[in-house]
Amino acid sequence: MVEIRYGEQYEVADLAGQTISEAREQFRAEFGIPDKARAKLNGSKVKGSAELDTVLNDDDQLSFAVARSRAPFMVGALLLALACTGGVFAYGFINASDSLTVGTPGGNFADVSVNSSGFADLTWQTYGHFKGSIVADYTVNGTPIFNIDTTGASYTGDLVVTVSLGNADELAKVYKVLSLKLDMGYPDGNVMDINADGTPSSSDWVMLTLNNGEVSMFPGGTANVCTVRVKSGFYITHARPSGGYGGGADAAPELFCEVAQR
Repeated sequence: MVEIRYGEQYEVADLAGQTISEAREQFRAEFGIPDKARAKLNGSKVKGSAELDTVLNDDDQLSFAVARSRAPFMVGALLLALACTGGVFAYGFINASDSLTVGTPGGNFADVSVNSSGFADLTWQTYGHFKGSIVADYTVNGTPIFNIDTTGASYTGDLVVTVSLGNADELAKVYKVLSLKLDMGYPDGNVMDINADGTPSSSDWVMLTLNNGEVSMFPGGTANVCTVRVKSGFYITHARPSGGYGGGADAAPELFCEVAQR
């Protein structure tokens, strides 16, 4: 008979002739022996690789145990060290106070306004069950819809420009799909870097949709004046009910533009 033990659990079983590995598997579930528990045979540690070849004999004592962490002793030693050295600073304690001077800008770090001509140029017809394109003014690489002006602002850090749909609930009654391809441009019409890769290119655009009702752009460069533009877009409408959609305003996207420090 072999005595096998794990923690407070103990049993004498007929394990003679079995290996330590076989005994571990037999009592793993019953005793809850974890894989990391190390085996000891008659008080001597057994390497994990040797468990497969070590055969048990009658009157052997086999035990499993998990090695304890030394962390509590280290913490205790640290606390003891702090307690011993605390008196060194007891008579050298000094305090003082001061206030910081913070400059307050006199105005906004950016002003946002609607580009009325741009919104007037973006028009389309919402026929029932219809697929259509939203055509922008490509003479300026897109139709401007918002103006952003940082002239005179003392803030010189990065900005994030967020455009979102304010009436997506109404638009969903008219459109199955509505997508607006947005970018940002300089006053001369050239595209601005908005994806933070440092290079203005044809990949600097975002897609505002009913499924993705908010997009953010990260303008780079040094221009004090820039615009948010619609490059293109497309839509697919639901079948038009007999009473109509409830008014043309329901089919018109309501866009919201916010500029924040980044």
